[in-house]
Amino acid sequence: MIESTQVTLLRRMTRSQGQEAADNPLTSSRAVRLALTKAANDTVGLVLTVESVAEEITGLDEMLASLTGDLMLVALEQEQGLVGLIALDMEMRAAVLEMETMGAVLAHPADERAPTRTDKMLCDPLLEAFLEAFPTAVAGTPLDGWLDGVMPGDSVESLRAAGLVLEDRDYRIVRLSVNLAGAERQAQLIICLPLEQDVASIDDIPAQHVEWDSTFEANVADAPASLDALLHRFPVSLATAQALQVGSVLPLPGCTVNSVRLLSPDGKEVAQAKLGQMGGYRAVRIEAAPAPQLAELPGAAADTSMPHPDPMGLANNAEAHARAEDLPTLMDESTDAVGIDLIADGLPAPTDLPFDPDAV
Repeated sequence: MIESTQVTLLRRMTRSQGQEAADNPLTSSRAVRLALTKAANDTVGLVLTVESVAEEITGLDEMLASLTGDLMLVALEQEQGLVGLIALDMEMRAAVLEMETMGAVLAHPADERAPTRTDKMLCDPLLEAFLEAFPTAVAGTPLDGWLDGVMPGDSVESLRAAGLVLEDRDYRIVRLSVNLAGAERQAQLIICLPLEQDVASIDDIPAQHVEWDSTFEANVADAPASLDALLHRFPVSLATAQALQVGSVLPLPGCTVNSVRLLSPDGKEVAQAKLGQMGGYRAVRIEAAPAPQLAELPGAAADTSMPHPDPMGLANNAEAHARAEDLPTLMDESTDAVGIDLIADGLPAPTDLPFDPDAV
């Protein structure tokens, strides 16, 4: 027996280092087990056994669908920002909490509850130690370089929130099924991170000069914009508004087709436009604001209460009044104000008056 032991020791001493490593190669699964076991024991004194390590590669939607709503989601960040997730189930969180508060893992399963900030704070040392030991542990395995430079960040509220911030690419999912020593309890820890070839290192990205103006314009040029075309705005009484019906006509004093203003949703004027149509639809064309038109002030207008001169003495002429009553009530738009005043005063038709160019 002693001779056999001496032979074995001699064989080990004479064996090269490369040959010994080849006899017991380090697999990625074994490396992950060792990293989590050591991190749990060194940080919170939790003794656990990693029973299985499963690995799969899926897209973003499939990755999010594989996660359950009771998991505590923690962001995985690199220098360029959030890149993935690490998730702990209720049993894993409860085991850390029990070790921190009571120094032992309870025998009965944990009660289901939503993750809290306290859970995140107590689990941070374990996650940081695990992610820090992971790159060294998996060196030389297929997972080499996968978690380099990755550290835990803030909590992610929900899977929906994670889907809004994560990039749509292929993700590697590593699931660790854990047996909590001293208790018949099973826990789970899940790592979701893009494939190594999809995660670009900051050092590999060449520095580029970005033109902020052109980049900003390219990103927002296709964004939807809402504008309101305002032709006229005026107050009306409640009685007028209630009396409105199909066919009602509201006068718009001082309003023209050039009076259209384009307003932003917050009510600010953006541009001046002209009302028209295009392709059978109402349309506006943006134009420069029209030049202001001069008009007489209301106080400078002629006083219509003053009697008009009656040079021909026809103010009381019954025949003239009869002619005025026979005139149509709708005047042509070409009729000027002076002509209307003359007719209203009972003067004969303009053709009956002698032509006097100096009277205009």
